[in-house]
Parts: sequence; C-alpha cells; structure tokens
Amino acid sequence: MIQLKKNIDLNLLVCLDALLTEGSVTRAAERLDMSQPGMSHALSRLRVLTGDALFVRSGNEFIPTERAQALAGKVRIGLAALEEIFSEEGPFDPGATAGRLTVAAVDSVGVLLVPRLAQALAREAPMVSLQVRLPDAVKLREWLTEGECDIALGFFIDAHSELHCSDLFGQELAVISGPSHPLHGQPMSLQQYVDSTHVVFGSPFVTTSPMEESIDLALKKLNLERTRSVQVSSMLLVPYVVSASPHVAALPSWLARQYASSLGLQVRPLPFSMPPIVIRMLWHDRTHRTGMHRWVRQLIRALTQELAQSDGAITVARRSEAPLLPGDAG
Repeated sequence: MIQLKKNIDLNLLVCLDALLTEGSVTRAAERLDMSQPGMSHALSRLRVLTGDALFVRSGNEFIPTERAQALAGKVRIGLAALEEIFSEEGPFDPGATAGRLTVAAVDSVGVLLVPRLAQALAREAPMVSLQVRLPDAVKLREWLTEGECDIALGFFIDAHSELHCSDLFGQELAVISGPSHPLHGQPMSLQQYVDSTHVVFGSPFVTTSPMEESIDLALKKLNLERTRSVQVSSMLLVPYVVSASPHVAALPSWLARQYASSLGLQVRPLPFSMPPIVIRMLWHDRTHRTGMHRWVRQLIRALTQELAQSDGAITVARRSEAPLLPGDAG
C-alpha cells in the first residue's frame, strides 16, 4: 500500500496547477475563485511538502524552479486521473464540457483539419478551447505523456510503444515546378526530376522531415539521389519558393493543386513509385478513456471522412488502430 505524507491535501495539486499555468499568485487565486492570502498559504504548504521554493521572484516575474517545472506534467496527469476516478459515469455531453485541447499537428495536416476542427468545437463544444502547435518528433512522447499536448497529427513513421496510434488518411505526393524551371509546361522523366535542384522541408526541430526521408529512401532503392538546394522549416513555404525559383519540390497532391493556379505552378505525379504518406493520430494512455478526448478523436475521424467524401483530396486509411496499450478503441 502506498503511504502518503501526513497532512497532504489533494486540493493543493489544483493550486499548484493554477500557479504553474498562470505564473502569478493573484491570477491563480482568481482562476480558482480564492483569496490571494489563501493562495499564498497554499503555496507555503506546497513548499513545505516538496522541500522546494517552487517559484522565485526575478524583478516583476514569478519564475518556476526546475523542481516546479519537473512537477508540472505529473500534476496534470494526477489531476486527470483524479477527475476520471471521481467523475460520474454517463453519456458525455460536449456542450456542457469545459476544458482545453492541445493538438500537435504538422503544417499540411493543420491546414486540412484544424479549421474544420475549430469550427466543430465552436459549434458542439464551445467551452473547450483549442491550442495548436508544431510537433517535435524527439519530444513528442514526453509531450503526450506529461500533458504538453493531448493529440498529435502527422506522418510519424515510428510510434513509440507507449502511445496509442490510429491511421487517419493517406495522401499521394506530386512534383511542383514554377515558370523558371527549364521543363515548365513539359513532362518530366525520373532522371530529369533527379537532375533538378530541390526544395525540401524539415521542421523547426529537425533538419529533414519523415516525408522527405521517405522520398530519399525510395530514390536510394533506385540508386538515385536528389540535390537539395533549399531547405525550409514549413511545408507551406515550399510552393512560394518553387514559384520564384528554378527548383522543384514534392508536396501532397491536394496541397500542390491548392497552390497551383495562384502561384503558376505545374503539378506532375511523382516519376517513381512510392506508397502514399499515411497521416496518423497519436495519443497517450492518460487520455485514452477520458470522455472529452475520446469524443475529440471520434470527431477528427469524422472530419477526415467528410473531407474524403467531399473532394477526394485524401484517401481515408483503413481503420488501423494499434493501441499498443490495453484498452478500448477510443
């Protein structure tokens, strides 16, 4: 049996979470409808229990210590677990639910899904706020585990064994070129594609993306290699660079067509065989059975189905859910 320290009040976790979120005793007190002296007293008790100052003053700033930052994710997980334990069983009502949803989505998926997700949330769950960020593949498991984000959307080749994974949709790739390319308006062979100079994208966190790595791997099997002339950290910048230069690039076909007319781009199919890029949804077991998060995951799948039926921009993946931990199919 786990032995807790004496005099531990679980409400202190709520206070600590508010302090970490707001970065101010006054704002944390307002958030929880407490008095400022009451929040200060809670902070004093937390300092005694943890043996750490937790927050220090630096000028006008109220800065969390390393210990407080390390506790942040554990506090969120603990509060989520307590909420699940003591919540009443019953049908989930999105319209009566307040909360925050943090989604880590790559640029192209963000363009495709996030506006529709925001619209659906505003309509069906207006008290749920949405935060969107770019995923860092190295820290993604940590983010999902500790509550920095709730869902990740993107082309993730290797999902960590601690994470649940569901394939959402596949997207074919196309080659784009602008008016400055020597073959603009003409067909392009495989050798001409390889001989061209290329714009590639990574992310703010890595030098090359899984999509670009997949292209390089397919070419390597043919004993071919591209010349990378420009690298950018956002896929949405790629078509603008291509339109103003003699370079080529690969993009999801639906995204290439979206930019083609406005930027004068020529869109061609890839001149070699390559499987579709499969976009996946990842989440951690801490949110696997939570009503709001299950509902949001189902909503994302429904939005994906609507997209596939409306314009054929994507191909819905056969439901390949691999919850690598035991649980339902949420």
